[in-house]
Amino acid sequence: MLRILSLIVLLAGPAVLGLAQGPALDDDTLEMVKAFLKLPTEQLPAEHIPKFLAVEPAALPAALRQRYLAKRLELYALRHIAEGKKKGIVRMPEEDCSTIKEAEGMEIKVLRMARYEEISEDEESWLMDTTRCTEHDLMCEFSLLIRTEAKGKKGEKRHRYFLHPVDPLMALVGAYRRSGRNVATNFFGVGGVSCAPRLK
Repeated sequence: MLRILSLIVLLAGPAVLGLAQGPALDDDTLEMVKAFLKLPTEQLPAEHIPKFLAVEPAALPAALRQRYLAKRLELYALRHIAEGKKKGIVRMPEEDCSTIKEAEGMEIKVLRMARYEEISEDEESWLMDTTRCTEHDLMCEFSLLIRTEAKGKKGEKRHRYFLHPVDPLMALVGAYRRSGRNVATNFFGVGGVSCAPRLK
């Protein structure tokens, strides 16, 4: 997995990783997409990742679109996580830091297909206390995604929280779960990352 993280950063530059429309879909590209969807992410041929990411989802057969979006989202998430890891364990997020834009509007079903795992609200709160990161920081510096959905007949809203399993935050969540949710809110005690306070 570390190898694929590095390759994504090296091969998938800003132009490719944007949402610009790719070339018209031909038979070879369609077969390439089908092959990518069958392979585990760590086995993807790195030299073809840019071409895969450039495919316009609307050009694909309907039966492939959700799986394609999920695989593409996972690649974007891995790139986001890899870029964060280069910053070290102490993060200094900017006010206008960049989140995983490609995840906007994605259904929970697609997030799960992209291997995102759901965490609880109290786990998200514990992460904020432990890392000293705001919720927005966790979205910018890590892979946190939040989905809001209606709850009950009154249409009340509830939030659901998701992290990608290779995110360093998942190690903290794992320690929190194993401890029976009694880990002290000091990341030095469990190993991990933190956000430096912003300068006023």
